[in-house]
Amino acid sequence: MNHDELVDRLARVRGVMFDIDGCLVLSNGPSGKGGRVLAGARDAIDFVRRTHRRMAVFTNGSMQTPHQIAESLRSLGLDVRDEEVITPAVVAAETMLVLHPGKPLLVFGGHGVQQDFLSRGQDLVDLDRALAGEPTDAAAVVIGWDIDFGRDKLQVAAEAVYAGAEIYCTSDARSFASANRLNVGVSGFIAAGLSHVTQRPYRVLGKPAPEAFDILTRRLQVAPAEMLIIGDDLTLECAMARREGALGALVTTGTHSAADAELAPPEQRPDFVVEHLGQLLELFSAAPSSLDPISPDPSSDRRGHDVSFR
Repeated sequence: MNHDELVDRLARVRGVMFDIDGCLVLSNGPSGKGGRVLAGARDAIDFVRRTHRRMAVFTNGSMQTPHQIAESLRSLGLDVRDEEVITPAVVAAETMLVLHPGKPLLVFGGHGVQQDFLSRGQDLVDLDRALAGEPTDAAAVVIGWDIDFGRDKLQVAAEAVYAGAEIYCTSDARSFASANRLNVGVSGFIAAGLSHVTQRPYRVLGKPAPEAFDILTRRLQVAPAEMLIIGDDLTLECAMARREGALGALVTTGTHSAADAELAPPEQRPDFVVEHLGQLLELFSAAPSSLDPISPDPSSDRRGHDVSFR
């Protein structure tokens, strides 16, 4: 896609998805908790609001509930509403309503995972009773962010799988962007271990899975061709955008760099690469029918440089 085609497509964007860690904020906590806002993030969200586009923020973290995440982002000055937050636990809960309606679910994870199922009235197996040896009769084992997952939980999960339960993983991302150190993923580690023990495959529901994109589409209520997906990870946001026909942007404030994008396989290649979200606003401003364009983040000291088109 050349420059003019990209600008033309941007003008038709009616729904925008932002990743959180490494895109909007950078921190050592979950989903930006206690972190710092990255350049251009506030203005990018304000631009979406002022031009009446729909917005979602989609993290692959499931330690916090959508309400907790939205509150954390609002405390940093980002105008994010509870209903605009999507997590892998949200995707998992809504997917289980379709695949296993009314069936018992064995769900591993803290409040950030469990609450999304409970709020939808789903039948969760009592883990204490299961650990005491009571059969679970679970139709599915859902693995979320569970830092207390040990041998006893592995035993219960494996027995449920041997009895016929399917394995789902909220996210198998190996790591996510953070301020000072590599933050490693937990859910995929557990799911891979359970799969090893049981010799049964697991299904990922978070980004970039089709189920994740389905939930995003429902929230934004726009066609894929009118959607812009922005994130810092080629294997997650960029891969999802490429597969589904949405515009994909890599912002190099997190996991992957412009050099990584150059080497990425076609199925992960972004449509364009920006150094920060302020440059995204420059691109929108160049779109002929873009509504109410605004200037890039004034805190940025680089304007109009190193925007790479694919």
